[in-house]
Amino acid sequence: MKDIMGELNKYPEGYWDFKGKIKKGIHNIGKYPATMVPDMQYELLNIIVKQIKDNNIKLLDPFCGSGTTLVIAQDLGIDSTGIDINPYATLLSYVKTNVYNREKMLSAIAKIENNLNQEQNFKEHYFYNIEKWFRKDIIQSLSKIRQCIIAEEDVSIRKFFWICLSETIFKFSNDRTSTFKLHILPEEKINLIQDDCIGFFIGKVKENASLLNYEEKNRVKIIYGDCCEVMQHKLNEKFKIICTSPPYGDNSTTVTYGQASILSLKWIDNKDLSCEPSVLETYSTIDKISIGGEKREACNTKDIQLLNEYLNEISVDKRGKVINFFEDYYIALKSIESCLAKDGYLIMTVGNRSVDAIMQPLDNITIEIADKLGLQMVSKFNRNILYKKTTTKNVVVKNYFLLYLFLPETVPTLITNLVKSALFLNRLKNV
Repeated sequence: MKDIMGELNKYPEGYWDFKGKIKKGIHNIGKYPATMVPDMQYELLNIIVKQIKDNNIKLLDPFCGSGTTLVIAQDLGIDSTGIDINPYATLLSYVKTNVYNREKMLSAIAKIENNLNQEQNFKEHYFYNIEKWFRKDIIQSLSKIRQCIIAEEDVSIRKFFWICLSETIFKFSNDRTSTFKLHILPEEKINLIQDDCIGFFIGKVKENASLLNYEEKNRVKIIYGDCCEVMQHKLNEKFKIICTSPPYGDNSTTVTYGQASILSLKWIDNKDLSCEPSVLETYSTIDKISIGGEKREACNTKDIQLLNEYLNEISVDKRGKVINFFEDYYIALKSIESCLAKDGYLIMTVGNRSVDAIMQPLDNITIEIADKLGLQMVSKFNRNILYKKTTTKNVVVKNYFLLYLFLPETVPTLITNLVKSALFLNRLKNV
């Protein structure tokens, strides 16, 4: 542990900001909000992997999102498991971590390009309010693409095509993409959209195909569902590393991951998704079933001092959503701890947000919850990030990287280190 702490502490202030870093390679496939910084994740995981004397390291990301951490795990030679309640996230993570056959992919691309360039009859796709979000000619073009994707027999290639279609939808929908929430563009801007859906789709397919995995890599398992339910009842193994970034608050008032994905999901054939059709019935269902989406009574968190102090600072009508989030957050942390090996490490990216213009100290509340679970903080790093897409204005947010240490058969000790909003836990045999 001293070696890890020494390695983390040697970097200068501001190093973990990773300012100016852009996504490269396979990380550029698909559109997903608030993704992790690949370079930061690689650095953090690489430091830990170098200290672990184990050839069978397994990693878990219970909030895997776009799959950034899972891709990094593959790069470091680690088997991994990812969980997410957003079916678009699990689809995207699958595509980014799957190993494809190059010849089959090239053949499928040639086939779909040929089909799209031919005149043919096709069924126009429909879902409720489709004409609000897509112009009539755009609907026709996207419907043609959809039909050609469905005709592809290889399920892994179909899933890849769906992600390319989602990028096409992102570009040609009537949605104002400057925020994560669905907002209709002004009519004058909608009228300016040029229908080049098919050409854009074909170009995106070829571009993204060049970034895929075609050589064998470490195994990645993707699971759709509520991470707490999955960790408590469906995972029968312990993980040497748990690395994740949970939501920083309930999705409806922070990052609406569900809304950001729903237009794409409405176009994807349900047979290639892991969720029940009911999950896609409304534009807000995914966000409602995510952390903090359901009404909760304060039970696990009633004795969290910092949380109660914060609740007293904000308006009464805002307290319910905050309580809902932290009740689910507490359960998630407890479930994560149960899946961590005795000599394992946990890295969590967490971030502070504002409610009623009052900063919510998620970092320190996390530390207090960790203490309730038998953990003790050791150190802390700050990271400044610029959120360009918010519901209001650009804002600089301090995030935190927390490192925790667990002791077997005794009261665990917590070590924390802060960087973007991240939490890093470790169970050690000897201290």
